[in-house]
Amino acid sequence: MTNERFFIDTVFIQALINKKDQYHHQARELFFRVRNAKEVWVTEVILIEVGNALSAINRLSAVDFIEQCYRISNINIVPLTTELFKRSLKLYHSRLDKTWGLCDCISFIVMWDNNLTDAVTADQHFHQAGFNILM
Repeated sequence: MTNERFFIDTVFIQALINKKDQYHHQARELFFRVRNAKEVWVTEVILIEVGNALSAINRLSAVDFIEQCYRISNINIVPLTTELFKRSLKLYHSRLDKTWGLCDCISFIVMWDNNLTDAVTADQHFHQAGFNILM
């Protein structure tokens, strides 16, 4: 196990599961780093996005991945509470200069709250918010 701490985003999970995804190769290369990290963070909102995105492509693998997240000890799953939602909505409203989605804002709040700097994603919105993107 390494001392690395990551936030995993929908882009990474979707690419890992879907062999036809443009980022599949990068996701496979990063998987072992993620698996061996001290801490991996994800929100239930991200897991919902994964389920939605893969519902017609590879539903069984999506379910398997999500269920594994709840069993693996180094994965921290953050539930969407009313407080987290309201804080994220405030950020979403305050950044009219950005095209950040509400799910992005939820992720950013979780990352800031937990002092995370590295996002396993190719989503440039994380870079705009000041995080390192690893894909």
